[in-house]
Amino acid sequence: MNAMRARLEKIKFVSPRAGSLWTGPPSPWQHPALHSDRVSTAVSETFKSLSPLFLHGTAWHHIDRDQANAIALALGDIGIPVTVLRSEISNQNGESTFHDSLRSTEPSDRNQRRTRYYPRLVPYRPERYGLAVSDFDNATVIDIRLNTHRDETGRFAYSAEQLARWDLLKGEAPISGGSWVPSATFPPDVPNLNHLVNKSSQLRTLSKGAAIFITVDPFHLEDDLPGILNAEPDGIILQLECIVSDGLELAKFVMQTRKMMDQLGGQKVVLWVSPGSIDADDAAKLIALGASGIAIDSWFDHLWDEVESTSNSGYASRSHAANQANRLASEIQWHANRTMGLLYSLERLPRDQRLTSLDPTWCQSLGLSRTNVFS
Repeated sequence: MNAMRARLEKIKFVSPRAGSLWTGPPSPWQHPALHSDRVSTAVSETFKSLSPLFLHGTAWHHIDRDQANAIALALGDIGIPVTVLRSEISNQNGESTFHDSLRSTEPSDRNQRRTRYYPRLVPYRPERYGLAVSDFDNATVIDIRLNTHRDETGRFAYSAEQLARWDLLKGEAPISGGSWVPSATFPPDVPNLNHLVNKSSQLRTLSKGAAIFITVDPFHLEDDLPGILNAEPDGIILQLECIVSDGLELAKFVMQTRKMMDQLGGQKVVLWVSPGSIDADDAAKLIALGASGIAIDSWFDHLWDEVESTSNSGYASRSHAANQANRLASEIQWHANRTMGLLYSLERLPRDQRLTSLDPTWCQSLGLSRTNVFS
């Protein structure tokens, strides 16, 4: 399997002490429950069974629609929530197999199977580019994005290729004669954070039963978090790839954000994190430190070249796209299984005894008990 970048190597998982009681497999890991009474039973049940890993910022416009649809379906089949708009992966008739299909879920007994829509996040950007009313249908999470989008060139902007995928150019030349348009910083119909609760309520009405998450960057988190929690979201997605560089910063940010949320009355608000480049062990460690969902966009970096190459060749059939997507999902699932296995192994250990380190700086910064192999 492809080697991924480990950033939390100095944090170690604790094993049970010799002679301690350890019988039978632990119960399967589940997401923390969504406590809002405005989230439908179907979404709550789907949410509990989701993988703790999700796809948050995929550049769908870099590959053709058949391949994009196949990848979304393959990831949905293994329970990984995917962030995508219908316009990004639908055909010319607006049809998207991923959006319109039902997936069978466990148990294997056909008479007890439930069918649910694929787990899906709807990115609600300030500009609402590419968003259609149908995106709200059967969504799992509505993701209100308060962070300003930065494209591949470093601008706070969207590229002409992205706008074209959203069908905003309608075959015309790029807007204003250039190759990009500026991105917004805040929804135009929301005066300030104090009014964000109205937007949250509106989106709950549009997508009945979906959970409401809010994506933020960390630069003004201490000032913004009270207003964000006042909007009564079901979860917060923290984008850390734009600020943290080393592993200790990443771990500390997750712990401090969870602590701050709890202190402000957000104990029942779920925390998902987009950490940038990590490996499967890092994902489990971040969950043990206070997150409950981890974005794995970086796991696609080495796979994306192959997908883009096939997409740009113009020779990819639907069957080839599906086979390629299944291979991609198979590799992702291998890493996901590693993350889940580590989480299972921690279930019966007290929360304050699950992680340790030999490094005194890491122990002091994160409040971990230091392991002394030799006294």
